[in-house]
Amino acid sequence: MPIAITRPEGKGEQLAELLTAQKVDIVKTPALQLEMLPVNSSQLSPITDADVILFISQDAVTGLAAHLPQLPPTALIVAVGAQTAKVIDTVYRRKAIIPEQQDSEGVLALTQLHAIADKQVVIIKGQGGRTLLAHTLKERGAILNQCNVYMRSPIKATSDAWLDHWREAKIDGIVITSNAAIDAIFNTTNEVSLNWLRQCHFYLVSQRSADHLMQQYQLASSSITVASGPSDEAIFNSIMPEKTQQGSLMSEQQDPQNETHSIEKVVKQKVSKVGVLALLVALVGGTATAGLIIHGQQISDKTYLALEQLQQQNSQLSEQLNTTREQLVQLQSQQKQVDMQIESRLAAQTQQFDTQLQAALNSAQQQVSGALSSEVLYLQRMAQFKASAEQDFQGSIAVLQRLSNVVQNEPNSTALLSAIAQDIAALKAQPKPQIESRYLQLHGLLTQVSALELQTLRLPKQTQLQTTQLSNDVNDWQTNLSRTWKNLVDDFITVRHREVAVIDPLLDQQEQQLLKAQLRSHLSQAQSALMDKQASVFFSALSSAQKTLTDYFQKDSAAVQAMLDELVQMQSQSLEFNRTVTLHSAKTLQEWLQ
Repeated sequence: MPIAITRPEGKGEQLAELLTAQKVDIVKTPALQLEMLPVNSSQLSPITDADVILFISQDAVTGLAAHLPQLPPTALIVAVGAQTAKVIDTVYRRKAIIPEQQDSEGVLALTQLHAIADKQVVIIKGQGGRTLLAHTLKERGAILNQCNVYMRSPIKATSDAWLDHWREAKIDGIVITSNAAIDAIFNTTNEVSLNWLRQCHFYLVSQRSADHLMQQYQLASSSITVASGPSDEAIFNSIMPEKTQQGSLMSEQQDPQNETHSIEKVVKQKVSKVGVLALLVALVGGTATAGLIIHGQQISDKTYLALEQLQQQNSQLSEQLNTTREQLVQLQSQQKQVDMQIESRLAAQTQQFDTQLQAALNSAQQQVSGALSSEVLYLQRMAQFKASAEQDFQGSIAVLQRLSNVVQNEPNSTALLSAIAQDIAALKAQPKPQIESRYLQLHGLLTQVSALELQTLRLPKQTQLQTTQLSNDVNDWQTNLSRTWKNLVDDFITVRHREVAVIDPLLDQQEQQLLKAQLRSHLSQAQSALMDKQASVFFSALSSAQKTLTDYFQKDSAAVQAMLDELVQMQSQSLEFNRTVTLHSAKTLQEWLQ
């Protein structure tokens, strides 16, 4: 049974050797080609902090090794298959966990991947596919990132050339190892080729591919064999099971008739319908001619004449048959050309449609990406403005939380989310000036101004009276006379002497109101400076209010003294406005957008 192997170039060599050793004809037809993709730092950064790293294939290991020579020592390494685990051991010198069932379902069944909520998981794979793994791991609460290191694409635009080659080689079995290869092989509009494909037997490496083949291309389950794994040995065992192979060899050795039967079967298979028809025509014609000759020896000349006429008619019919055959061949050739033209037009139209669709998708994706970039840049700048210019730390925290929600579900956003969380923690730790408490304190002082007692009369200090005692010295008779006169006057008139000769007059009601209004003005100015975060104006207003209290209000009053003490205390407490706050998420956001 000839087998077609569709694995990519450089793979499936062991399978080919095993089949060749069993005298099985093989045809190597790689359906897909491998192309390594560029990987930037934002895709690699989640790997350094990953708790679990999952490799989908051998190419995923070699593709990542070209960009990242070492894996984090604490990360759990998981490989879908045994061959992938061997490559991991060779490249990174790390042992990988392998599931019993070497496919996506088997990986999800691993106990190590059940309780992974809030853990960093990175899937190293090719572009597209493996949606079941990503969807299930996200449902389990994992923080998922995917790193696409290669891309598989069909080698040919359509599979017509492959199918024609396989039909000529009389291929009976086809080895396919991925859904992308299945789609590439069935990419034809030729119904004859599709019907021939459905008669072949397919050897697959996963039940997922079997379901895709049956659902997408309506293939019967009896035409599908699923190997126990993706390795060459597993595929070989699915093609040639050991027991079936041994039983087949024994039956051929013990029963010679089987050989004859097999030869007859091969001969029957190689005889085409046209050959059978030609053989029947030749046999019938030859038999009829021989019978007529034998019978002609016994009949009359008239019979010979009729025989000659029949031979002429037979010759004419043969010529007509040849002409009809030539016309049929020409029609078939024309039909084939028409089919090729139709297929070429359909392929061109399909390619044009695919190009237009891809361009539309790219345009839509660019529009969405541009809108997202504008939104995240606006949010980050707004957070920086509120933190630095307005000193509104709570408002900046709210904007950063909104930015975190926007990029939460975007790919490769782990580093950005970490930077945003760091900025939020730094803003929460910023010391908050007691603006509200000081504002309320000033408001309380304003309400007390109307009840403060003004200093309406200011008297100088009294001078110390000179002694009035008389001197015993005769020479001091004048002084004694003056003192005697003062003592005599003091009995009738009390005289007090002060240092300043001019005494301030009493304040009228309007002057008292103006002084209190001046004090209120200073306190209100301090309130406004506090809200405008003008520290110098704030302390200047407090100093002016203190001077007004000292100059014009009764300092002996308990209320005035309490307000003075409160103003002195407020001036002794420092105010810090316009702190320089730098958000680390700005640089990380620029790197993420690039």
